[in-house]
Amino acid sequence: MCKQLELEFEPLKTSYFLSREIIVPSPGGGMTQWQERIFAMMAKNASNAAEYFKLPANRVLELGTRIEI
Repeated sequence: MCKQLELEFEPLKTSYFLSREIIVPSPGGGMTQWQERIFAMMAKNASNAAEYFKLPANRVLELGTRIEI
């Protein structure tokens, strides 16, 4: 798309900012404890965005947060 707009883009000189959420089961949440554990496990096993988009590993910065369910 950058080429179509005549923009210069160098993937190895670009910084990529990604977010990462860590799902943490907590007692008294909206789901039963076993459902929370399964949901947290599935979220943990989800594919990594940097790998999916084939971003250079030394140019990626991940910012994360913990989310209690």
